[in-house]
Amino acid sequence: MTEIDALKRLNHDVPPADPLVLARARQRVLTPQPAKRRSTGARRMVLAGALAGTLAAGFLVNDVVTKNDGTVAPGAAADAGTFLATAADQSTSAPDAPIPAGQYRRVTQRSQEGWNFGPRNEYHGTRLSVSDWWVPSTQRPPFTAISVLGAKQEFSSKAAEQLWHRTDPLNVKPQKIQTADACAVLTGGAVVVQAQGTTNGCKAGWMNPSADFVARLPQDPAALLAALRKNDHTWPGLGDAPAQGDYRAFERAGSILVSGFATSERRATLYKALRGIRNIQLLPNAVNLDGKVGRAIGLVELWGIRKELIIDAKTGQFIGLREVATVTAPLNGDGDPMPLKSGDVISWTSVATRITPKHPKV
Repeated sequence: MTEIDALKRLNHDVPPADPLVLARARQRVLTPQPAKRRSTGARRMVLAGALAGTLAAGFLVNDVVTKNDGTVAPGAAADAGTFLATAADQSTSAPDAPIPAGQYRRVTQRSQEGWNFGPRNEYHGTRLSVSDWWVPSTQRPPFTAISVLGAKQEFSSKAAEQLWHRTDPLNVKPQKIQTADACAVLTGGAVVVQAQGTTNGCKAGWMNPSADFVARLPQDPAALLAALRKNDHTWPGLGDAPAQGDYRAFERAGSILVSGFATSERRATLYKALRGIRNIQLLPNAVNLDGKVGRAIGLVELWGIRKELIIDAKTGQFIGLREVATVTAPLNGDGDPMPLKSGDVISWTSVATRITPKHPKV
């Protein structure tokens, strides 16, 4: 399904009353607004090879702007906190089905990244990676994972494709990773493998969360937000400024949601925690990489890149991530312009889960 196909379905089977608008007044009365802070423009170190590490400075959250039919006007900065509260309620009221003994929860992640190259960066390429992993009922590693990096590549022209094949011939063909000893799959498809015969060969963390790691996170939203913000000198490598703590929290939240290990209750707590982040923005009618329509909670962090968490507006289910440039030629951590135009989609991810009776043998 293309974005156009998805947009054609926006009004299909949608009730006239928008839950965001219905919940707004109630949430405004019952929930105190987070304290305002001064944001900083401090830089952080670039994370090598991680598109999630390109970040930028934020928007303020404004009141909801609605059309006559009660839906959020396209492009309006909306009440992200109210939507997250509604999504948390939806997630809590629809708990995930448990994994039956002897069966598995299959998590499918599709991730696409784009890049510009060539003379004056006039050429563009996209690379799709597809990853599946099968979590047993114990939710403990090791588990089976199959990841195909670069499963599909597309280019803006034949000349662009030919140049890329000459420039980087080692990354032209798909690279398949399959193992029965996986303990984590990262955003983008990299697989972390537990050494055979060991129980501690894969240390879970914010970048590679496990079911146990997610289960141990605080259940109180305020305490969880503090943990997400905390500078414990692990990923991502940001400083101690309040704004950087918010950027760190948003990155970590995305990593947890993509992992597939966040239960409906954990998602609800995470949504409530994210309400405490200043400068988040609600982006209506977002589409994940599979063409599924939802709404996105966005945060423009450092250097003009907006990270988006895409949530199904009817169920509160997390369905994907996206990163979008909000300025042309944003500067990286070294002060050099990146070959991006405002509106460029840098990376795009979809996540889906289902219960299966078995997993493939690898």
